[in-house]
Amino acid sequence: MTSKNEPLEITLKRVRDYNIVANNEFRFVTIGFGIVKSFKKMESSLFGVHQPYRMKEGRIILIISGELHVSINLIEYSLQTGNLVIMSPGSIVEVLSITPDFDMRVIVVENEFIQYLNKNEIIEYYIGHQQNVSIKLNEKEFEQTNTYFSLIWNTVCEGIFRREVVQSLVTALLFNISYIRKDNISAISTPMSRQEELFHRFIALVNEFSSSERNVPFYADKLCLTPRYLNTLIKQTSKQTVMEWINQSVMMEAKILLKYSDLLVYQISDKLNFPNPSFFCKFFKKMAGITPLEYQRK
Repeated sequence: MTSKNEPLEITLKRVRDYNIVANNEFRFVTIGFGIVKSFKKMESSLFGVHQPYRMKEGRIILIISGELHVSINLIEYSLQTGNLVIMSPGSIVEVLSITPDFDMRVIVVENEFIQYLNKNEIIEYYIGHQQNVSIKLNEKEFEQTNTYFSLIWNTVCEGIFRREVVQSLVTALLFNISYIRKDNISAISTPMSRQEELFHRFIALVNEFSSSERNVPFYADKLCLTPRYLNTLIKQTSKQTVMEWINQSVMMEAKILLKYSDLLVYQISDKLNFPNPSFFCKFFKKMAGITPLEYQRK
């Protein structure tokens, strides 16, 4: 059993060190890089539904069958065959539902592994400068992207790890995704509105600061808005209030700490900047319907 020394992060090191898959022939993991040929055939025991995880490195994910309903940094996505997702490092992910036939191909790389970091917009997305990217590929784009995955997989299956070749192929894949993304944006008749842009900036701030900052004026000030206008904007855009989004983010962090750390409830309460453990327990039960200890023992 994995010791609970810190919140569970799905990292290359953790995946490499622990026996969490039944069929290792469908994955390859080395320092700074990993690739999964088939998530379904690998039979991983790592993921559970309605359990948040923090992804240390970024991911390039290609859905090849089935459907997945997932929350990534509080934003929900319905992903199915042909979807491509670029997940920025440090993302918190929670699987909400998954079909039995779901399968995906995944590339995991540390920032330092990618070449030409400052030369392309999609790479800026990848290293976390903006929100995550989700693209619905057409048939040609899907086959092309799948070919890149296959080239990278075939390369790592050689006797010696050809690091420079893999780096170049991953960089080429990211450049190609950039072209695909730009084509997708130009094909959309209604670009992102000012409200939607502010909403995404707000969500990014919540993901970064919610553990320590849980008041509307803080986020309004960061966005150069009045608290009243921020509340109105977020409600109109998402049908939820500013505080509802903040509370959801705090709950995600609390669940990770409860499940995958050695911290006691009062320590988690302190880490998440609650005034006292009693207040934290009441907050958690109101949000989850059970106490922190009950959740921890599930």
